Amino acid sequence: MKSKIILIVGVVVLLLAAVGGTWFFMKSSAPVPMPTGAEGEMMAAASPALKAPEYYSLSPSFVVNLQNERGMRFLMIEIELMSRRDDTFNRVEQYEPRIRNDILLFLSKLDREAIATVEQRQKIQEEAMAVINGVLIAESGKGGVDAVYFTKFVVQ
Repeated sequence: MKSKIILIVGVVVLLLAAVGGTWFFMKSSAPVPMPTGAEGEMMAAASPALKAPEYYSLSPSFVVNLQNERGMRFLMIEIELMSRRDDTFNRVEQYEPRIRNDILLFLSKLDREAIATVEQRQKIQEEAMAVINGVLIAESGKGGVDAVYFTKFVVQ
């Protein structure tokens, strides 16, 4: 009889420990209530949520002759664009012929020395982004491309 009471007390203590542990862990992971009213509006204005990045491929690849070469040298680049704004890629698609033209003119001025190092290629990425945003600003009044990525970079 005494062993049954000890067994029952042990089960009750174990059950209370399980309930208490569950409550402790659930309480600490409960969501923090968001402020409402003017306080919530001020916080939302101070820290706007970043939109997930979207990507756009300028395909087909860009192929240009490199300047000042003894033999015929070609540069082939595939370009991907990244933006966090909603309407950017609609405008890129609308003005893509002019964007491709201006990028081709920009890339055709390059020579082998201008693309030799990683730092120079990163500078070319920045300049390509400036070319693209320049077209978008000229045509629609606002840019929107946040980054330019070279997904292929081949010199032959």
